[in-house]
Amino acid sequence: MTSLPRGVAVSFAAALGATLVMAAPVALAPGKRIFGSSQTFARQDPNRDPLIVMEQFRTGQVPGPYLQPLTDLPGRALARLLGPVAAYNVLILATFPLSAAAAYLLARYVLGSHLGAMVAGLAYAFLPFHVAHATNHPHVAQTQWLPLFFLALWRCLDRPDLRRASFLLASAGAVALSNFYAGLFVVVLSPVALVAYGVVSPRGPGEPRWRRLAFTGLTLAAAAAAGLLFIHRVAPAVLLRPGGFAFPRSDLFLHSAKWWSYLVPAVDHQLAASRVREFWAARGVEEALLEQQVGVGWSLLVLAAMPLWLWLRGDRTSLAARSAPVLASVAVAALLCSLSPERRIGSWTFVRPSALLYEVAPMFRAYARFGVVVGLMTSVLAGAGTACLWRWPTSAGRRAAALLLALAVLECANFPPWRWRDVLPTRAHRWLAMQSGSLRVLDCVPPSRVSDSLAVPLLGHEVWLLGAPTFDDCGEPRLGDKLKAMGYTHVVVRRDSTIGRWLAAHPLPEGLARGPEFEDGWILEVKAERPRVYVSALLGFHPREYGEATWRWMEQTGALRVAATRESVTLLELELKAFPRDRHVEWFLNGRRLGEVEVTAEWRRYELPLGPLTPGETTLTLACRGAAIVANDVLHNDDPRALGLAVGSWRIKDASR
Repeated sequence: MTSLPRGVAVSFAAALGATLVMAAPVALAPGKRIFGSSQTFARQDPNRDPLIVMEQFRTGQVPGPYLQPLTDLPGRALARLLGPVAAYNVLILATFPLSAAAAYLLARYVLGSHLGAMVAGLAYAFLPFHVAHATNHPHVAQTQWLPLFFLALWRCLDRPDLRRASFLLASAGAVALSNFYAGLFVVVLSPVALVAYGVVSPRGPGEPRWRRLAFTGLTLAAAAAAGLLFIHRVAPAVLLRPGGFAFPRSDLFLHSAKWWSYLVPAVDHQLAASRVREFWAARGVEEALLEQQVGVGWSLLVLAAMPLWLWLRGDRTSLAARSAPVLASVAVAALLCSLSPERRIGSWTFVRPSALLYEVAPMFRAYARFGVVVGLMTSVLAGAGTACLWRWPTSAGRRAAALLLALAVLECANFPPWRWRDVLPTRAHRWLAMQSGSLRVLDCVPPSRVSDSLAVPLLGHEVWLLGAPTFDDCGEPRLGDKLKAMGYTHVVVRRDSTIGRWLAAHPLPEGLARGPEFEDGWILEVKAERPRVYVSALLGFHPREYGEATWRWMEQTGALRVAATRESVTLLELELKAFPRDRHVEWFLNGRRLGEVEVTAEWRRYELPLGPLTPGETTLTLACRGAAIVANDVLHNDDPRALGLAVGSWRIKDASR
C-alpha cells in the first residue's frame, strides 16, 4: 500500500493540478482577476464580499467581533507581499489542494485504503459547496480544517492520550478561528460524531469505552470553555447581548437548504446551468441561490451507499464497512441542521434543529452551510464504496467503480473549466487601470453599490463616485464645463445604467467626447475648455428624470450654485417649466431679489442677468409664488412628490462681450 506521506503528497498534487486548470486565468493574472463564475449569483453583486475582504486585507482593519484570525491574519501578511487581490486569490485557491490533503488523511485513517482516500480527498475538495463559496466567501471556503478536526476527534477516541488530546484542541481552535460557521458545526456535531464513533468502535475495542468517551468528551468541553473565554475577551457583547447581532428569523428560511438541494447540480454547470436556474427560479429561490449549492452528485451517492449496504448485510470484515454507520450518522445530523427551522404539512408543524440553534445563537442564519459536513461524510463514504468495488471478486466491480467515478467527474466538472471574473466592475474600469499617468475620473454610479466604492483603490487613479462633493448626477447639462473646471479627465458610464441607456440614444453633453467603448460600459473624455462660469451644484431638487430631454423638479424653492473662475458679467439662460399651470417665479442672487419671471406650463427659455461675478461661488435661488402641488392630485399617477418648477438645460453667456 502507498505510504501515508506519499498518499498525502499525491492527493495534494492532483488537487493542485486540477485547481490550476480550473483557475488558469486567475493564476496568469492574480492581481487583476478573482476566482469564480458570476453565474453562481442571481441578483447579488458578485464582487461585493470579495472586495470587502480585500479592503480588510489592505488596511488591516476588521471590526472586532468579525475577526476570524486564522484567515484574516494570513490574508493581511500576504497582502503586504503580493497586494490585496493576489493575496485573496492565494487564500482561496490554496484551500482546494489543502482540503484534498486533509480529507485524504481523514479517509485514510477511517477507511485504511489509499484509493478510497484519494477519491474522498478529491471529491471533497471540489464539492459544489466549496467551489460556490470560493467565488464569494473566502472564510467559508476554508474547508481544509474540518477533516482534520474529525480525524483528531476519532483518533483521540481510539487511543486517548495527552498528545492526541492536544491535537484535538488545536484542530478545534483552527476550525473555529478560520470561520465562525465551521466553529458552529463543530459545537453542534461533535456530540453526534463522538457517540456514534464511540459506540461503533470501527477499529475494535481498546480501553474501556466509557473511559475513552469520558476523556475525549472532557477534551471537547475544554475546547468549548477556551472558545467561550476567547469570545468573552475579544467580543464580550456577543455573549452578553447576542440579540444585538441577531438576524431576523425569517432570514433562516431563505438561507437554509432544501432537502432536494443535495440532489441538484451546481447552478453554473455548463451542461445543465439553464435548467438548474429555471428549476430554482420556479421555486422562488434567487436571492440566496449561492447557499443552495450543496449538491453531492448522484454518482457519489451511489458509491456512498455501497459500504452502508455491506454493513446492513452484516459485513464487518473491512474497516470501510465498519465505519459506514458513523459517517452516515454525522451526515444525517448535518443534513437535518441545514434545513429551515420548521416545515408545515397539513395541520402539522415539524420543528427542525435550526429553530433551536437560532434561539441560542441568533447571529447565525446560513444553516445551509452545514451541507459542507454532509459533503465531507458523503465523500468519505464514496471513497469507501470505491474501495469496496475495487476489491470485488470479479472485474465487474472495477468497471462499475470506474464508470461511477467518471460520471462523478462529469457531474462536478465544468466544460470549459475556467472560472474567473475581473475584480473591477467593468472593462471600462480595467482600461482606466491600465493607463499610465495621473487621471481624475468620475464614475457615474451611486455610492450605494459597495463593490464599486471598494474597487476605487485598485484603479491606481483618483476616482470619485456620484455623491462626491458637488456631483450627484451625470445627466446634468453642460457637464463637461463643470468637469473641466474641477480637473476631471474622464467619465465612466455603464451601459445598463439609466444615464448609459439615455446617452446611447442621444447626443453627448457639450464638452464630452466618446473614448474607448466596451460591451459593459464606455469611457467619456473631457474635452471642454476651462469655463469662465459654470453651474457647480443644484440644491433642493428631486432626482433627474429622462425623456427626450432631461430635467429636475423642485418644490416651492430651489437653488443653483454658480461658480466663476474669473471676473465675468454673466447672463444665465434657463429652460423652465411650471407645474401644474403658469407660475410667477422670483429669483434671488445671494439672498438679494433681482427680479421675477412668469413661467409657463410648457418648456421655454428665460434669460436671467446675474451681473458681474467675482471668482468664487454665488447662489441663485428660484422661488415660486404659491405652494407646490402634489403630482398625484393632478395627474393621478401615484407620484407623492410636491412639484412647482422644473429646470431643464441651461447656457451661460458672457454679457461683457
